[in-house]
Amino acid sequence: MAGVVAGLVLALGFGAGQAAADGDTPDGETQAAYLAEQLRDDPVYISDQVPREVPRSAAAEFARTAERTGVPTYVLVLPNDPLYGEQLLAAVHDRVGEDGLYVLIDAGLPTIRATSYGVDVPVRDAVAVTTFELPFDAWPIETFRLFVEALNDEDVAERAEAAREKYGGSDGQEPTATPEPLHHAPRETPEDDDEVSITDRKNQSFLTGISLAGLPLLILLIGVYVRRLRRLPHPGPRGWR
Repeated sequence: MAGVVAGLVLALGFGAGQAAADGDTPDGETQAAYLAEQLRDDPVYISDQVPREVPRSAAAEFARTAERTGVPTYVLVLPNDPLYGEQLLAAVHDRVGEDGLYVLIDAGLPTIRATSYGVDVPVRDAVAVTTFELPFDAWPIETFRLFVEALNDEDVAERAEAAREKYGGSDGQEPTATPEPLHHAPRETPEDDDEVSITDRKNQSFLTGISLAGLPLLILLIGVYVRRLRRLPHPGPRGWR
């Protein structure tokens, strides 16, 4: 019984993987077939499910950026990055039937996937540069611009390795830096921010303690002084005996 159950799980998992790769939709039409149809009409397709993140009017900017790749480029901007993104791009390419660079951009996260067919471009290195150098707050068009810029970099392989070591860590080491945000000014703090913060908190606690303990004592001393003044004999007017 356990073997049967395991076999069913594996079969279902394999089937789910294939469905995700083909992008099966409830009406039986595959996502790959639908996307290929859209790309045959226009090499830039922006899903209508992401009007806030990427309006359809942004297609012209994506097209202008795609021209700088120097090869036929097909761009898909989808609501989320499919788990089987490379397989989806391969299925789309098969249905479009044209060689070139196929790019998939996640509208919600700064991520990119790309594959090339029949054209010689450094796709893997350009994707690596984009993955590691891209700030967390990058917009989809900025993701694509960085990818195209890296694609045209003569030293893209060295740049990808440097970005991997700096931002991704290497040999089990922690990253030495993080990409600067594009739309949020970084918080300016001294290098020993943690130590300064701890010291400031200690000083504040010390001053607060003195204030809480010293104020009642000061009031008490003033009261004692006033009472003593009242008890002292006052000299009468001159000439009085």
